[in-house]
Amino acid sequence: MTMAKIFKKANIKNVVFLGTPDFAVPSFERLCTSKYKPVLVVTQPDKPKGRKKQLQATPVKISALENGVPVLQPPNINSEDVLEEIRLLSPDIIITVAYGGYLGKKLRKMAPLGCINLHPSLLPKYRGASPLQSTMFDNLDQSGISIFKIVAAMDAGPILLQKKFPIKKETIFTEYSEMMSHRGADLLIELLESIEQEGLEAIPQDHEQATFTRKIEKEDLLINWKDDIVDNLGKIRGLSYIPGAKTVRNGKWLKILRASVHSNKQHQDLGKIIDVIKNVGFVVSCNGGELLVTEVQAEGKKVMSAHAYNLGNKLGIGEILG
Repeated sequence: MTMAKIFKKANIKNVVFLGTPDFAVPSFERLCTSKYKPVLVVTQPDKPKGRKKQLQATPVKISALENGVPVLQPPNINSEDVLEEIRLLSPDIIITVAYGGYLGKKLRKMAPLGCINLHPSLLPKYRGASPLQSTMFDNLDQSGISIFKIVAAMDAGPILLQKKFPIKKETIFTEYSEMMSHRGADLLIELLESIEQEGLEAIPQDHEQATFTRKIEKEDLLINWKDDIVDNLGKIRGLSYIPGAKTVRNGKWLKILRASVHSNKQHQDLGKIIDVIKNVGFVVSCNGGELLVTEVQAEGKKVMSAHAYNLGNKLGIGEILG
Protein backbone atom coordinates (compact mmCIF):
# COMPACT_ATOMS: atom_id res chain seq x y z
CA MET A 1 0.00 0.00 0.00
CA THR A 2 1.50 3.32 -1.09
CA MET A 3 2.14 6.09 1.39
CA ALA A 4 2.29 9.79 0.68
CA LYS A 5 3.50 12.65 2.85
CA ILE A 6 0.45 14.86 2.50
CA PHE A 7 1.33 16.96 5.55
CA LYS A 8 4.73 18.58 5.24
CA LYS A 9 6.36 19.99 8.35
CA ALA A 10 4.32 23.05 9.32
CA ASN A 11 3.64 25.37 12.22
CA ILE A 12 0.12 25.22 13.65
CA LYS A 13 -1.21 28.43 15.16
CA ASN A 14 -4.90 28.74 14.39
CA VAL A 15 -7.04 25.70 15.16
CA VAL A 16 -10.79 25.53 14.56
CA PHE A 17 -12.53 22.73 16.48
CA LEU A 18 -15.79 21.06 15.47
CA GLY A 19 -17.49 18.80 18.03
CA THR A 20 -20.73 18.24 19.87
CA PRO A 21 -21.20 15.42 22.46
CA ASP A 22 -19.41 14.38 25.65
CA PHE A 23 -17.03 12.21 23.61
CA ALA A 24 -15.54 15.34 21.99
CA VAL A 25 -14.96 17.26 25.23
CA PRO A 26 -11.65 15.63 26.31
CA SER A 27 -10.13 16.36 22.88
CA PHE A 28 -11.24 19.99 23.04
CA GLU A 29 -10.03 20.47 26.61
CA ARG A 30 -6.72 18.78 25.86
CA LEU A 31 -6.21 21.25 23.01
CA CYS A 32 -7.06 24.11 25.39
CA THR A 33 -4.27 23.11 27.78
CA SER A 34 -1.75 22.82 24.94
CA LYS A 35 -0.26 25.31 22.49
CA TYR A 36 -3.09 24.39 20.11
CA LYS A 37 -5.96 26.12 21.93
CA PRO A 38 -8.76 26.58 19.36
CA VAL A 39 -9.61 30.07 18.13
CA LEU A 40 -13.18 28.94 17.44
CA VAL A 41 -15.58 26.11 18.30
CA VAL A 42 -18.37 25.04 15.96
CA THR A 43 -21.00 22.79 17.52
CA GLN A 44 -24.58 21.75 16.82
CA PRO A 45 -27.45 24.10 17.80
CA ASP A 46 -28.98 23.83 21.26
CA LYS A 47 -31.82 21.29 21.36
CA PRO A 48 -34.92 21.01 23.58
CA LYS A 49 -34.67 18.21 26.12
CA GLY A 50 -36.71 16.83 28.99
CA ARG A 51 -40.41 17.11 29.70
CA LYS A 52 -40.30 20.89 29.68
CA LYS A 53 -38.44 20.93 26.34
CA GLN A 54 -35.94 23.46 27.61
CA LEU A 55 -33.04 24.26 25.28
CA GLN A 56 -29.87 22.51 26.34
CA ALA A 57 -26.37 23.45 25.23
CA THR A 58 -24.11 20.78 23.79
CA PRO A 59 -21.33 19.49 26.08
CA VAL A 60 -18.70 21.03 23.78
CA LYS A 61 -20.42 24.43 23.90
CA ILE A 62 -20.48 24.35 27.69
CA SER A 63 -16.76 23.55 27.80
CA ALA A 64 -15.96 26.20 25.19
CA LEU A 65 -17.70 28.91 27.19
CA GLU A 66 -15.85 27.80 30.33
CA ASN A 67 -12.55 28.02 28.43
CA GLY A 68 -13.26 31.39 26.84
CA VAL A 69 -13.41 30.13 23.24
CA PRO A 70 -15.92 31.74 20.82
CA VAL A 71 -18.75 29.44 19.70
CA LEU A 72 -20.72 29.11 16.47
CA GLN A 73 -23.86 26.95 16.26
CA PRO A 74 -25.02 27.14 12.65
CA PRO A 75 -27.92 25.07 11.34
CA ASN A 76 -25.82 24.68 8.17
CA ILE A 77 -22.05 24.81 8.57
CA ASN A 78 -21.59 24.96 4.80
CA SER A 79 -23.54 28.21 4.34
CA GLU A 80 -21.52 31.09 2.87
CA ASP A 81 -21.85 33.34 5.93
CA VAL A 82 -20.52 30.61 8.24
CA LEU A 83 -17.69 29.79 5.87
CA GLU A 84 -16.72 33.46 5.77
CA GLU A 85 -16.62 33.68 9.59
CA ILE A 86 -14.28 30.69 9.70
CA ARG A 87 -12.19 31.96 6.77
CA LEU A 88 -11.55 35.29 8.53
CA LEU A 89 -9.75 33.38 11.30
CA SER A 90 -7.21 31.94 8.81
CA PRO A 91 -7.29 28.41 10.29
CA ASP A 92 -4.19 26.28 9.76
CA ILE A 93 -6.18 23.12 10.45
CA ILE A 94 -9.79 22.20 11.20
CA ILE A 95 -10.28 19.36 13.70
CA THR A 96 -13.53 17.45 14.03
CA VAL A 97 -14.51 15.03 16.79
CA ALA A 98 -18.11 13.74 16.63
CA TYR A 99 -19.42 17.00 15.16
CA GLY A 100 -22.48 15.40 13.59
CA GLY A 101 -22.68 17.13 10.21
CA TYR A 102 -21.37 16.90 6.66
CA LEU A 103 -18.44 19.17 5.72
CA GLY A 104 -18.59 20.49 2.17
CA LYS A 105 -15.65 20.86 -0.19
CA LYS A 106 -15.14 24.57 0.49
CA LEU A 107 -14.73 23.90 4.22
CA ARG A 108 -12.53 20.85 3.68
CA LYS A 109 -10.19 22.89 1.47
CA MET A 110 -10.19 26.08 3.54
CA ALA A 111 -7.27 25.38 5.89
CA PRO A 112 -3.77 24.66 4.48
CA LEU A 113 -3.67 21.39 6.45
CA GLY A 114 -7.28 20.58 5.63
CA CYS A 115 -9.84 18.97 7.93
CA ILE A 116 -9.02 15.96 10.08
CA ASN A 117 -11.35 13.73 12.06
CA LEU A 118 -10.88 11.54 15.13
CA HIS A 119 -12.86 8.31 14.79
CA PRO A 120 -13.10 5.62 17.53
CA SER A 121 -12.44 2.49 15.46
CA LEU A 122 -9.67 0.86 13.47
CA LEU A 123 -10.72 2.17 10.09
CA PRO A 124 -11.79 1.02 7.58
CA LYS A 125 -13.78 -1.08 10.09
CA TYR A 126 -16.85 0.48 11.73
CA ARG A 127 -17.32 3.58 9.63
CA GLY A 128 -20.46 5.58 10.35
CA ALA A 129 -22.64 6.71 13.23
CA SER A 130 -22.13 4.14 16.01
CA PRO A 131 -18.58 2.70 16.03
CA LEU A 132 -18.33 2.59 19.83
CA GLN A 133 -21.63 0.78 20.33
CA SER A 134 -20.98 -1.57 17.43
CA THR A 135 -17.62 -2.53 18.91
CA MET A 136 -19.46 -3.58 22.06
CA PHE A 137 -22.19 -5.36 20.08
CA ASP A 138 -19.53 -7.53 18.48
CA ASN A 139 -17.79 -8.26 21.80
CA LEU A 140 -14.37 -7.34 20.38
CA ASP A 141 -11.32 -7.75 22.58
CA GLN A 142 -9.54 -4.84 20.90
CA SER A 143 -10.29 -1.78 18.81
CA GLY A 144 -8.69 1.63 18.51
CA ILE A 145 -8.59 5.24 17.38
CA SER A 146 -8.04 6.48 13.84
CA ILE A 147 -7.29 10.07 12.84
CA PHE A 148 -7.77 10.69 9.15
CA LYS A 149 -8.04 13.46 6.59
CA ILE A 150 -11.66 14.15 5.72
CA VAL A 151 -12.78 13.56 2.13
CA ALA A 152 -16.21 13.66 0.51
CA ALA A 153 -17.04 10.00 1.31
CA MET A 154 -17.92 9.16 4.92
CA ASP A 155 -14.91 8.14 7.07
CA ALA A 156 -12.99 7.15 3.91
CA GLY A 157 -10.02 9.52 3.95
CA PRO A 158 -6.35 8.52 4.30
CA ILE A 159 -5.25 7.60 7.82
CA LEU A 160 -2.73 9.88 9.52
CA LEU A 161 -2.42 8.11 12.85
CA GLN A 162 -3.95 4.93 14.26
CA LYS A 163 -3.52 3.08 17.53
CA LYS A 164 -4.94 -0.15 18.95
CA PHE A 165 -6.28 -0.62 22.48
CA PRO A 166 -7.45 -3.76 24.34
CA ILE A 167 -11.02 -4.06 25.63
CA LYS A 168 -11.87 -5.94 28.82
CA LYS A 169 -14.83 -8.28 28.44
CA GLU A 170 -16.73 -6.68 31.34
CA THR A 171 -16.46 -3.15 29.89
CA ILE A 172 -19.74 -1.45 28.97
CA PHE A 173 -20.39 1.33 26.45
CA THR A 174 -20.26 4.37 28.77
CA GLU A 175 -16.97 3.19 30.30
CA TYR A 176 -15.53 2.37 26.90
CA SER A 177 -16.61 5.69 25.39
CA GLU A 178 -15.03 7.70 28.20
CA MET A 179 -11.81 5.70 28.01
CA MET A 180 -11.55 6.13 24.24
CA SER A 181 -12.36 9.83 24.39
CA HIS A 182 -9.31 10.45 26.60
CA ARG A 183 -7.06 8.18 24.55
CA GLY A 184 -8.20 9.96 21.42
CA ALA A 185 -7.40 13.34 22.97
CA ASP A 186 -3.82 12.24 23.68
CA LEU A 187 -3.48 10.84 20.17
CA LEU A 188 -4.69 14.13 18.70
CA ILE A 189 -1.93 16.08 20.44
CA GLU A 190 0.60 13.47 19.30
CA LEU A 191 -0.54 13.97 15.71
CA LEU A 192 -0.30 17.78 15.83
CA GLU A 193 3.16 17.60 17.35
CA SER A 194 4.23 15.18 14.61
CA ILE A 195 3.06 17.60 11.93
CA GLU A 196 5.13 20.37 13.48
CA GLN A 197 8.21 18.23 14.02
CA GLU A 198 8.58 16.21 10.83
CA GLY A 199 5.33 16.13 8.88
CA LEU A 200 3.10 13.10 8.40
CA GLU A 201 2.63 10.28 5.94
CA ALA A 202 -0.90 9.18 5.11
CA ILE A 203 -2.01 5.60 4.55
CA PRO A 204 -4.91 5.12 2.11
CA GLN A 205 -7.73 2.98 3.48
CA ASP A 206 -8.50 -0.39 1.94
CA HIS A 207 -12.10 0.34 0.99
CA GLU A 208 -12.80 -3.32 0.21
CA GLN A 209 -12.33 -4.07 3.92
CA ALA A 210 -14.75 -1.37 5.06
CA THR A 211 -17.65 -2.16 7.37
CA PHE A 212 -20.42 0.28 8.28
CA THR A 213 -22.44 1.14 11.37
CA ARG A 214 -25.78 2.91 11.61
CA LYS A 215 -27.67 5.11 14.00
CA ILE A 216 -29.15 3.27 17.00
CA GLU A 217 -32.95 3.19 16.74
CA LYS A 218 -35.57 2.63 19.46
CA GLU A 219 -36.34 -0.87 18.21
CA ASP A 220 -32.68 -1.81 18.69
CA LEU A 221 -33.04 -1.42 22.45
CA LEU A 222 -35.38 -4.39 22.96
CA ILE A 223 -33.78 -7.65 24.09
CA ASN A 224 -35.01 -10.71 22.23
CA TRP A 225 -34.25 -13.70 24.44
CA LYS A 226 -34.49 -15.93 21.35
CA ASP A 227 -31.34 -14.29 20.02
CA ASP A 228 -27.97 -15.93 20.62
CA ILE A 229 -26.63 -15.36 24.13
CA VAL A 230 -23.41 -13.77 22.83
CA ASP A 231 -25.41 -11.33 20.71
CA ASN A 232 -27.59 -10.39 23.68
CA LEU A 233 -24.51 -9.89 25.85
CA GLY A 234 -23.08 -7.57 23.19
CA LYS A 235 -26.35 -5.64 23.00
CA ILE A 236 -26.45 -5.18 26.77
CA ARG A 237 -22.82 -3.99 26.85
CA GLY A 238 -23.25 -1.72 23.82
CA LEU A 239 -26.29 0.10 25.21
CA SER A 240 -25.30 0.49 28.87
CA TYR A 241 -25.82 2.72 30.68
CA ILE A 242 -27.45 4.96 28.09
CA PRO A 243 -29.94 4.31 26.54
CA GLY A 244 -29.99 0.79 28.01
CA ALA A 245 -31.13 -2.57 26.58
CA LYS A 246 -34.70 -3.34 27.67
CA THR A 247 -36.94 -6.25 28.45
CA VAL A 248 -40.48 -6.25 29.86
CA ARG A 249 -41.54 -7.43 33.32
CA ASN A 250 -45.09 -7.11 34.64
CA GLY A 251 -45.99 -4.71 31.85
CA LYS A 252 -43.12 -2.29 32.57
CA TRP A 253 -39.69 -1.76 31.07
CA LEU A 254 -36.70 -3.24 32.86
CA LYS A 255 -33.28 -2.22 31.60
CA ILE A 256 -30.61 -4.91 31.79
CA LEU A 257 -27.37 -2.98 32.29
CA ARG A 258 -24.73 -5.54 33.24
CA ALA A 259 -24.62 -9.25 32.59
CA SER A 260 -22.25 -12.11 31.86
CA VAL A 261 -22.48 -15.62 30.47
CA HIS A 262 -23.41 -17.92 33.37
CA SER A 263 -23.36 -21.25 31.52
CA ASN A 264 -23.91 -22.79 28.09
CA LYS A 265 -26.86 -24.84 29.34
CA GLN A 266 -29.79 -24.69 26.89
CA HIS A 267 -33.42 -24.33 28.01
CA GLN A 268 -36.63 -24.75 26.05
CA ASP A 269 -38.32 -21.65 27.49
CA LEU A 270 -36.29 -18.57 26.54
CA GLY A 271 -36.42 -15.43 28.68
CA LYS A 272 -37.20 -17.60 31.70
CA ILE A 273 -35.73 -16.77 35.12
CA ILE A 274 -33.79 -19.91 35.98
CA ASP A 275 -32.30 -18.91 39.30
CA VAL A 276 -31.93 -16.04 41.75
CA ILE A 277 -28.47 -15.94 43.33
CA LYS A 278 -28.32 -14.16 46.68
CA ASN A 279 -26.14 -11.02 46.71
CA VAL A 280 -25.32 -11.50 43.01
CA GLY A 281 -28.28 -11.35 40.63
CA PHE A 282 -30.59 -13.53 38.58
CA VAL A 283 -30.11 -15.99 35.72
CA VAL A 284 -32.13 -15.81 32.48
CA SER A 285 -32.31 -18.45 29.75
CA CYS A 286 -31.13 -17.40 26.31
CA ASN A 287 -30.63 -19.14 23.01
CA GLY A 288 -27.34 -20.93 23.62
CA GLY A 289 -27.00 -20.58 27.37
CA GLU A 290 -27.79 -18.77 30.60
CA LEU A 291 -27.16 -15.06 31.19
CA LEU A 292 -26.36 -13.82 34.71
CA VAL A 293 -27.85 -10.34 35.19
CA THR A 294 -26.08 -8.25 37.85
CA GLU A 295 -27.26 -4.65 37.30
CA VAL A 296 -30.63 -3.26 36.20
CA GLN A 297 -32.82 -0.16 36.08
CA ALA A 298 -36.55 -0.45 36.56
CA GLU A 299 -38.87 1.97 34.77
CA GLY A 300 -38.79 5.33 36.53
CA LYS A 301 -36.14 4.16 39.02
CA LYS A 302 -32.40 4.57 39.52
CA VAL A 303 -29.71 2.12 38.46
CA MET A 304 -29.34 -0.64 41.06
CA SER A 305 -27.80 -4.04 41.55
CA ALA A 306 -29.93 -6.96 40.41
CA HIS A 307 -29.80 -8.22 44.00
CA ALA A 308 -31.28 -4.94 45.32
CA TYR A 309 -33.95 -5.02 42.61
CA ASN A 310 -34.96 -8.51 43.65
CA LEU A 311 -35.30 -7.48 47.29
CA GLY A 312 -37.97 -4.92 46.40
CA ASN A 313 -39.50 -6.69 43.39
CA LYS A 314 -39.49 -10.38 44.19
CA LEU A 315 -38.47 -12.35 41.12
CA GLY A 316 -40.08 -15.71 40.66
CA ILE A 317 -38.13 -18.67 39.34
CA GLY A 318 -39.91 -19.78 36.19
CA GLU A 319 -41.13 -16.26 35.43
CA ILE A 320 -40.80 -15.24 31.76
CA LEU A 321 -39.34 -11.86 30.78
CA GLY A 322 -40.19 -10.06 27.55
